[in-house]
Amino acid sequence: MGAVSNFLTTIKNSEQALELFKDGGEVAIDSVLEDSGVDGVLKDIPILNIAVSLYKMGNKVSAYFFAKNMLAFLCEIDKVPNQKRIEFLNENCADDAGIENVGEVALMILDKLDHPKLAAMLGRAFALLTLGTISKYTFDIYAHVIKAMNPYLQQQLKQCYQLKGMIGVDAPAAQLLANYGLLKFRCRLNRSGDTSDMPFSIDATSFGEVFYSKILMGSNTY
Repeated sequence: MGAVSNFLTTIKNSEQALELFKDGGEVAIDSVLEDSGVDGVLKDIPILNIAVSLYKMGNKVSAYFFAKNMLAFLCEIDKVPNQKRIEFLNENCADDAGIENVGEVALMILDKLDHPKLAAMLGRAFALLTLGTISKYTFDIYAHVIKAMNPYLQQQLKQCYQLKGMIGVDAPAAQLLANYGLLKFRCRLNRSGDTSDMPFSIDATSFGEVFYSKILMGSNTY
């Protein structure tokens, strides 16, 4: 079974992965990676066997963070009822084209993320896709934005939307967030023509508000 098929199987069995790593700590992850194998407790959550292989080859740091990111992603997916997940995958991953368009794309993006918080954000976007709340087109946009995020930009985005009517953000961050449609950033021309202290204005966007509430912050249920 290939990596993408393993990934899709693990999405179906997300609750088993979360039960296995239920405390999410380093000790629990290391313990499972050290003691498990393809024919062991991970046989129903096969994508994590990649982490086992990395671990046994001595790449313990890579194995740990691969497992950590995957679990953060699955934690969000698990909020979607299992039957809904199965129905979505049966409908959208019934052939090679569907598997590539949905499973392969999601796995490639997840593999590029360097923090569990970003993996959780991708999991929220995938959960919304699974439920039909967003289209594949919107999922791809969310995924593109998530890849560009880092802890600094996440904190800056929170400062923009956590209090209605109050936007506090650094100018460099505002420009970056505006590039992804999360804010409106406008410079105001001054009479002197000097751009070194050119004033600017920042406004919220509807896309930024939805991204903040549904992807950055998320929900306990869907």
